[in-house]
Amino acid sequence: MPLSGLKIKLGQTCRVFLLIFCAWFGIPAVAAGGDPGLTIHSASTHLEKGVYLLDTQLEYVLSKVAIEALDSGVSLTFDLDIEVYKPRKWIWNDTVASLSQRYRIVYHALSRQYIVTNLNSGVQNSYASRNTALLTMGRIENLPVIDKKLLGGEGRWVRIRLSLVINELPAPLRPWAYINSDWRLKSEWFEWQLK
Repeated sequence: MPLSGLKIKLGQTCRVFLLIFCAWFGIPAVAAGGDPGLTIHSASTHLEKGVYLLDTQLEYVLSKVAIEALDSGVSLTFDLDIEVYKPRKWIWNDTVASLSQRYRIVYHALSRQYIVTNLNSGVQNSYASRNTALLTMGRIENLPVIDKKLLGGEGRWVRIRLSLVINELPAPLRPWAYINSDWRLKSEWFEWQLK
């Protein structure tokens, strides 16, 4: 087929460019037609000045109803739960520390921008596209987790999980969200040993 006969819409061109960009830099593509869900692709910690810092790569593939709500101005809030624990054989694990990092994304129709807010720090950033906003939310670097002095010994593990916070949806939408599986977006726990 000659190039002159190839018709590509601008939206398709941007989507193709985004997929190529993601593949080149090893970033998972968001909402590229996969099943809805939240995924943790990688996570690790490193020690810097006596504090363990978290680096993780998350993927947000929103369901159709979540995308429609977001694009209609409904804000979506996500929790990244982080736990440091000591495993035990016969009873449940001993939790050393737990924290939650919370993010909110909302679409502003007047500015045509997606606003992402780190609710822990209050830092806001705006993006021209939903995919760019979700890709940026999915890359977390150097997030402080725990001071090494608080570990109380060796053999500690870290686990993280990402989930949509249904309680933060507008009140009229919550009952439907609780019974509709399209709203129950939650990743599996991702865990590794703290070194």
